[in-house]
Amino acid sequence: MKISIFGMGYVGVVSASCLLRDGHDITGVDLVPSKVDDLNNGRSPISEPGVAELLADGHKAGRLRATTDPSAALDGCEMVWICVGTPSNADGSVNVDAVQAAMSQIGAYIQSVADRPLIVIRSTSIPGSTRTRMIPALEKAGGLTVGQDVHVVFHPEFLREGSAVDDFVQPPKIVVGEAHPGAGDRLNSIYESYSAPRFRLELEEAEMVKYCDNLFHAVKITFANECGAVARAAGIDARRVAEVFCADTKLNISPRYLRPGFAFGGSCLPKDLRAILRRAAMQSVRTPMLSGVMESNEMQIDAFVNRVLSNRPRTVGMVGLAFKSDTDDMRESPYVAVAKRLIGEGVQLRIYDPGVHPDRLTGSNKSAVQSALRHLETLLVSSLDELDGCDAVLINHGIVDAQRVGAWTSGGVRVFDLVSIPDVDRNTQNYEGIAW
Repeated sequence: MKISIFGMGYVGVVSASCLLRDGHDITGVDLVPSKVDDLNNGRSPISEPGVAELLADGHKAGRLRATTDPSAALDGCEMVWICVGTPSNADGSVNVDAVQAAMSQIGAYIQSVADRPLIVIRSTSIPGSTRTRMIPALEKAGGLTVGQDVHVVFHPEFLREGSAVDDFVQPPKIVVGEAHPGAGDRLNSIYESYSAPRFRLELEEAEMVKYCDNLFHAVKITFANECGAVARAAGIDARRVAEVFCADTKLNISPRYLRPGFAFGGSCLPKDLRAILRRAAMQSVRTPMLSGVMESNEMQIDAFVNRVLSNRPRTVGMVGLAFKSDTDDMRESPYVAVAKRLIGEGVQLRIYDPGVHPDRLTGSNKSAVQSALRHLETLLVSSLDELDGCDAVLINHGIVDAQRVGAWTSGGVRVFDLVSIPDVDRNTQNYEGIAW
């Protein structure tokens, strides 16, 4: 099938690579010329395990191309996936301008096309957005009637950065929100070989499923951290308590996000939480638990920075800056927030993150880290050995082993372990974790 993808960020590029794997012809559309150039040369504009190889294979087979011209991408395509960003506005509401712009461009082009493509929206949008904002933009620009002249579906993604290819190929569920019954038939046909529960919902239901997933993930992380803080104050190793708690997969559903760790961040959880809180406030609906989640998350950062500073370090090393390992995404990364705070207190930083390359950063990811850490390239080091002389080391990503931790602590380096490196004795001198 010929599929065009508007927006070649994380979701768009991962989707393109996996659809190429399945044998489809893909045309990527993006306003950033460097992304288009990368794709047209078979290179990945993002850092994500497995993506580069799939894109290279698709390019070699002649089934991948990219353009900055939407009309060129729409010529002859059978399906359009919209994967553009929906960032937060200053008031916490979600900005869907890019999605509306894409819908208008598509509508203007397909009004004179006999065989119109299925429009698939993957961009996370507040419930009601597709019906009240996206569809009207398409209909107005093209003089079309959705359900009669063209079909629209909302198809939320459930991709975790760092394991996105596996999540696409083996999805936890396949959800399709239909503007009209049967609208998702063509989309579901490309998943015939996929093994996953399938759900066909109303548009608003599908939009809300995405928010429910992300809100629950945000709540789980905060829940574990608060329990961990209480346990630590009582001299209890929260990891041991968590082992028992997480063994209950019948009532507690899943152990994922239920182990004490650091604050949450990234491009989805903070943004989606703000959007739902804004909507609740506009409707005078009280959400006391959700309203406290961001405050609690920020308290995790504040408390940790204060713990580090209480040791009066002059030089601090950080293992990991992106919001999670195996990605270069630093949008709303809690580790960027920690780095900024420490620099503001006069601490010298050395940061090791093998996934972060300043010259490869683009878009909102680049602007986010530049606004917080203007001279990132001067803070980065090329090896873990360069952290040996620091007064303290913060392990944000689990890319070091117990032997390295032991070498640091025995050399007088204070180690703060935020990920629980395996086989490290919690009673080791100069070693402490976030919740023990």
